[in-house]
Amino acid sequence: MNLVGHVAVALDADAAPPSTEFLVGCMLPDLAAIARVRLARPEGALGDGVSFHHASDAVFHESEWFRATNRELRDALVDAGVESGPARACSHAGVEMLLDGRLVADPSVDTYARVVLHAVSEGAPELAALAPTEARDVWVERLQMIGGSLDPARYQDAQFVAERLQRMTAGRRRIELRAEQIDTVTETLRAFQPAITDAAPEVVAMVRREVPILHRRG
Repeated sequence: MNLVGHVAVALDADAAPPSTEFLVGCMLPDLAAIARVRLARPEGALGDGVSFHHASDAVFHESEWFRATNRELRDALVDAGVESGPARACSHAGVEMLLDGRLVADPSVDTYARVVLHAVSEGAPELAALAPTEARDVWVERLQMIGGSLDPARYQDAQFVAERLQRMTAGRRRIELRAEQIDTVTETLRAFQPAITDAAPEVVAMVRREVPILHRRG
């Protein structure tokens, strides 16, 4: 799951809303991956959010829906001329981002996602301690950039998703998507978008059923 997806799963209608700190933890592993920084494991509500993130990812990635959709999108990208390494990377992350695009259409999810991104930007200096000393300046800079500039609603745009995939894979030799293939990826994502949109509510409900709601504790 991607940033918005983790927030959406944590917003259980049968439980009190989780704390912002918990939701920041839900996003934290993905933010670290984007920033390419290895973090220490936090404690408290932030750590509970990180645990919830990993538990949700485990259920989501093993689900038949994700495995089938990921495989079909990867094959479609290869058939369209994208090399196998970039196709694998783009199918995996592309499914998750398009899922975010559907989930952020829920006003509650959109509101909480924006609150959390703002908290990430504002709280970056405090989150710096989780990164190795030599990486802290970069970590803070990237948290502030992501938290301050990412508009979750843009995940509804397949072109934006394709461009983001190109930036995410840049410099990673085995999975790097070439800039000239952005349009190819965009059109392929658009073909898959309606089915992902239709499946999104049940996918989130399935993950929520399988993962303990750690923020209910206490």
